[in-house]
Amino acid sequence: MKSPPPLPQRPLRVLHLTGTLDRGGIESWLVNLLAHTPPAAARMDVLVVSPAPRPGELDPLVWGLGGRVFHAPPPGRLPAFLLALWRHLREHGPYDVVHSHIHHFGGLALLVARLAGVRVRAATSHSDTRREDAVAGRGRRLYLRVMRGALAAGVTHRLAVSAEAAAALFGPRWRERGTRLVTLGVNLDAVRAARGERDAVRRELGLPPGEPVIGHVGQFRAEKNHLFLLDVFAAFLERHGPAHLLLVGDGGERPRIEDRVRALGLSGRVHLVGSRPDVPRLLHAMDVFAFPSTHEGLSLALLEAQAAGLAAVVSNRVPLDPRMRLERVTVLDLGAGEEAWTDALARALAGGRTGPEAVDFDVARTSRELLAFYADAARGGGRSQR
Repeated sequence: MKSPPPLPQRPLRVLHLTGTLDRGGIESWLVNLLAHTPPAAARMDVLVVSPAPRPGELDPLVWGLGGRVFHAPPPGRLPAFLLALWRHLREHGPYDVVHSHIHHFGGLALLVARLAGVRVRAATSHSDTRREDAVAGRGRRLYLRVMRGALAAGVTHRLAVSAEAAAALFGPRWRERGTRLVTLGVNLDAVRAARGERDAVRRELGLPPGEPVIGHVGQFRAEKNHLFLLDVFAAFLERHGPAHLLLVGDGGERPRIEDRVRALGLSGRVHLVGSRPDVPRLLHAMDVFAFPSTHEGLSLALLEAQAAGLAAVVSNRVPLDPRMRLERVTVLDLGAGEEAWTDALARALAGGRTGPEAVDFDVARTSRELLAFYADAARGGGRSQR
């Protein structure tokens, strides 16, 4: 049997393709990955692929951890984007791995990486978009067909954070194609370290000690379903008495969210604290976690909430992992209505919270696993089926 080629006598070079580096699940995970990557093992760059390229909140952190951040032209200017990607791969490489986190559009980027001679071209699916894709219009359907064809031609390794996310990007035969389910992981040490700060955080935020706090962490995007959560919270106040809603995050939906808060007369009880670097501290100020997303992959925010000991009420469109504390998660259909959601939150609150949980999603371990995957892939192992 022929021996695999030796690894280069230098750190592996990895290019990640992501959206704007604002605080979010994938973006925060990427910073944690860099923090747990020894410089002798790998050097990582990030190419931001966004309809409106701009510096993100986390750009300085990536640079500070030894990574480099580059911004591509918007995909809407397709020739400029393709030329910039080609030039980047030729001028800043050679890369051993190009790793796409940008869902369907990553197919075209990986095809360019193949033409540029990059040996390992991995795609991770982070979200289950099947419902939205199924009702796409004619133009969107054509786009999906082209991107899936490009992905099939360009990808060498298929990865996904859940079975649902795998089916969304790689199709119903994702297992036959050798798709590997991976765990991204969260910073459990930070969650545990913040355990004693509950009272201090509540004072900082003006949250009274005797009233329950329903919490949510997520970028202000339509799929996070904040408007529905606000309706649920208004119904909760009517049915179950005083409470507060803590929303951690920011984004394009913020004006609509602020308008709904005012329209519902909730300004004194809904706290929009913006994008924060201290999410573990804020989790300990909460009493229950609400997560009514219309689609997800495997939510890192939910994993952090579990690590903080919070019970959660989530939509049935949020994939769950068997390693989670599933007895602490209530799953509801989004069509069940506000009253069903408020009563589920009340029951979760009555069950109380536990101490920090020893959940199996430590980013220190999962980062080592990903680096081992890169090394094996660079030797020619684990290629997906066509």
